[in-house]
Amino acid sequence: LAESSLLHYELLQYKPSQLASAAVMIARKMDGRHLWSPTLLKVTEYREEDILPVARALLEAKAWESSGNGLSLRAIRRKYASPRFSLASSVALPAPGDL
Repeated sequence: LAESSLLHYELLQYKPSQLASAAVMIARKMDGRHLWSPTLLKVTEYREEDILPVARALLEAKAWESSGNGLSLRAIRRKYASPRFSLASSVALPAPGDL
């Protein structure tokens, strides 16, 4: 998720630490946990409301890519579809509105 963000121009407005925090937020959502925690606030110095728009933008970029518009990104999907990466590209991501 974080690696493919490098290929989306609209995500360049965010700092790498914001994108990493957004990836953590999305993973926590997928794991059924609260989106943000006091520990994450302390470590990242980002509040949940700071990262939520970044996470939504990241999910929107992935949704666009998955809808067939990101044909040039097939190599990344194939890479992460391998057992070496735990079939990560086959995992369903939450919709941007679900965060």
